[in-house]
Amino acid sequence: MNRGIEAGEAGIPQPLAPLHRLLADGVGRAYPGAVLAVSHRGATVIRWAVGLRAIVPEPRPATADTIYDLASLTKVVSTLPLILQGVAEGRIVLDAPLRDYFRAAPVAAITIRQLLTHSSGLPAWIPFYLQAKGSDAVLARAAATSPTTTPGSEVVYSDLGYILLGDVVCRALGAPLDILAERRIFTPLGMRDTTYLPSRLPLERIAPTEDGTAIEQAMTGEAGRRHTWRRYLIWGEVHDSNAHAMGGVSGHAGVFGCADDLIAYARMWLAGGRGPHGTVLAPHLVREATTSQVPGSGRGLGWALAGPQGWWNGALSPRAYGHTGFTGTALAIDPDHDLAIVFLTNAVHLGRDRTELLALRPRIAAAVAEALL
Repeated sequence: MNRGIEAGEAGIPQPLAPLHRLLADGVGRAYPGAVLAVSHRGATVIRWAVGLRAIVPEPRPATADTIYDLASLTKVVSTLPLILQGVAEGRIVLDAPLRDYFRAAPVAAITIRQLLTHSSGLPAWIPFYLQAKGSDAVLARAAATSPTTTPGSEVVYSDLGYILLGDVVCRALGAPLDILAERRIFTPLGMRDTTYLPSRLPLERIAPTEDGTAIEQAMTGEAGRRHTWRRYLIWGEVHDSNAHAMGGVSGHAGVFGCADDLIAYARMWLAGGRGPHGTVLAPHLVREATTSQVPGSGRGLGWALAGPQGWWNGALSPRAYGHTGFTGTALAIDPDHDLAIVFLTNAVHLGRDRTELLALRPRIAAAVAEALL
């Protein structure tokens, strides 16, 4: 495989120099370090690492193979493709009601499609971990949560929907979520360093996230005052507290991975669902997942589409789609240009507001487009 141009190599082509400067300028402001990988026309043309993967307990440089907590990229790298496989096999029906899988679900109208498109009416986030521990306990609370808006009426990005979808996958395909993702997605695509529960991977390759849980403590406010929070460097375990309460495996968060693996994953989508060893996703479901599902929303099945939902802010073609993760991760796929952008950081490791990252990401996408398209 063409490994692209490594950061630090002499002779970066002039068209790529502004992009590299932009990436390096974010170090210490938007993130401690970052990895950028770009595939164009089937070749990895950029494979850069800048800055540090860890500030504490001691400075450690980021490398192109650093493994990051992918956070909400889990939704589209694990849960979405497994749901689509279940649909192709006739085990999951997109427009079936959630009650087919959770009899205790309070509203019959919520469908699997609505959960995938964040149009179920469920709230964005609830800190279930304040009262529940263990996957079954968190799932029971999620399944019993009533929507706050009429299902199908609007899009509200919701972790709850993907917590439930992760269990739909387990029930429909007959195995734990992490085992299914490994067998059906990661192994067939050669994603050797992508996994839930990364204890099998060398800790020194994994980027730590937050030192403590200050972000979620602030989000819970008074309700979290008596909770026993993690008070150590979160390193090699999931940052998201609901996923942590579920044992590290959930449909909304929990997957760790590196840039090379995500490039391999993106190429499968660019190939219409075909991996190096055969079909992973049915081509018609790849098309459906990357087509607008809720008018005016910019949402496909799982994916954010070009428009206000897209982190690349119009830099790519109208058919581009992608996703981000709370820790600082991002993925964009542009079939019109046979292009994939993987941008991985552990921005939460800085322990401060990540607004600079939010502003920098679309500039990086624009610089990629300017250099390559």
